[in-house]
Amino acid sequence: MVKEVAFFYIKKDLLAEFEDAFHQAARVIASVPGYIDHSIHRCVETDTKYMIIVEWETIESHMVNFVQSSLFEEWDKQMGRFFEPNITMDHYITVQTSKH
Repeated sequence: MVKEVAFFYIKKDLLAEFEDAFHQAARVIASVPGYIDHSIHRCVETDTKYMIIVEWETIESHMVNFVQSSLFEEWDKQMGRFFEPNITMDHYITVQTSKH
C-alpha cells in the first residue's frame, strides 16, 4: 500500500465551499482502480491549509490509473478553482509499525 500525502492551501474566499466540494469530488477518486481509502484534515494553526491522504494499492494506481486518466481532468475541473498554487504531494510507504 502507498499513501499519497498532499498539502493544499485553499483560497480564503472559497473555504466555506471547499469541504463539501471535496466530498463530492472524492467520488471520482474512489472510482479509480487501485484506490483504497482517503481522509481529509484541516490544519489547526492555518485555517486555509489541508492535508489529504489517499491510500492506493500501488504508486501506479495513483500516477497512472488516476493522474494519467480523464478522471484526473474531471477531478481537477471540480476542485482546481479552490487551490492556491503551492501544492505539495509525496508518496509514503510504511517501514515499521508500532507493537502495542
